[in-house]
Amino acid sequence: KAKTIGWQLTDFDACFNTLGKYAWRKKVLFEKYISNLDNYVVLNEKTKEKIDTNFGIDSSIIYNPRSYTSKEKSDMKNKVFLAAGRMVYVKAFDNLVEAFKIFAQKNSDWKLLLVGDGEDLPMIRDKIKKYGLEQRIITPGKTNDIKKYFLQSSVLLLPSRWEGMPMIVLESLEMGCPIVAFDIDAMSPLVTNRMEGLIVKEKQDANAYAQAMLKIAESEDLRKQMHQAALKKTNCFSVDKIMNKWEKLFK
Repeated sequence: KAKTIGWQLTDFDACFNTLGKYAWRKKVLFEKYISNLDNYVVLNEKTKEKIDTNFGIDSSIIYNPRSYTSKEKSDMKNKVFLAAGRMVYVKAFDNLVEAFKIFAQKNSDWKLLLVGDGEDLPMIRDKIKKYGLEQRIITPGKTNDIKKYFLQSSVLLLPSRWEGMPMIVLESLEMGCPIVAFDIDAMSPLVTNRMEGLIVKEKQDANAYAQAMLKIAESEDLRKQMHQAALKKTNCFSVDKIMNKWEKLFK
């Protein structure tokens, strides 16, 4: 007789429409059984809309909380981009190198810290070497102290093909670093275009992403405005606020 809650940690299209991933070809099972759950929790408004439309339920939205708070913030003085995560297909760091190559043809100042490890790292390093960007894109590998890299950086780059609610963006808001991301469903509660960062509408278009990088790199005033907006936005994801939503759900 225990109540049962489902919790979906990625977006709708990634979960149900991505070849060989997650619940690929299992949508019929959700159509049949999801209504038997007492509640179904998703991470953002766009996913809720698609879940409710496809399965005829009224799902709940509960965001992920930020993973830490920090008195130290990025001072926004370093001309350094940060990108971090598992080096796998979904994170699209391969496409980020393509975008940085385009960016580097028009900008000679900014560098990229590309932090993380994974199966795609050798391929990414080969691509960096092929393009002669070894002095511009630094790949230090895996870290247990991402805050250290935020303190060296001024902008987070998130080129992901899809996400649920990326913790790296929550960490970026906490550190006051604006974000450049593609227009994926996960970004809707996190970044409003030209507020906490820039949203690139043309999905996985390396040239369009490079233009957004140039825009934010060339305007210190824009970065400072976004820095303040990011610090304000981070309060939406406090542990207390998210805990309260879970507690209300359990009652």
